[in-house]
Amino acid sequence: MILGFSTQLNGKPTHFVEKIWKGLKENLSKELHALHEAQMTQEELTKPYEVDGDVYPLVKAKLHSLREDKKGRWKAGMKIDFFINVRKKDMFRFAPVLPVVSTQKVFMSYRYNDLIQISVGDKELFGYNERLEFAINDGFDTWRDFFDYFYPQIKATPDNFLKMKLIHWTDKKY
Repeated sequence: MILGFSTQLNGKPTHFVEKIWKGLKENLSKELHALHEAQMTQEELTKPYEVDGDVYPLVKAKLHSLREDKKGRWKAGMKIDFFINVRKKDMFRFAPVLPVVSTQKVFMSYRYNDLIQISVGDKELFGYNERLEFAINDGFDTWRDFFDYFYPQIKATPDNFLKMKLIHWTDKKY
């Protein structure tokens, strides 16, 4: 199933492609990485998107993606097709097809003082460091970037909370 990624959020480049590739290189064995890379055509590996070599060393790995999943479609074992520019002329796959390793339910609510409370499964993420780790693993550079993206979505709901699903393509769990 297609998992689409943005190249910009809130007017700022996401570098999701570099972050996902970094996560794949750091978390897949060389043999598994080579096998998955072999599934892709040379064009998919290099065109129209090339990993920005200047940015790549500086970014942290993106290990999962938060998504709404009202119909419960995302499940362990499903295949992930990583794409950018979904439903556009220049849509393309930027990573090998991988299985969903696991999913976790996520509940986010707005409290006060720039605090989004996050629970993953039955575990509540306490403290700034746990929430920052979660935000970085989801591809955000800072807690503020995460907050600025999700806060308007949470406030737009009648009860000030979001129910989402965390889609894992690595063994990372909370």
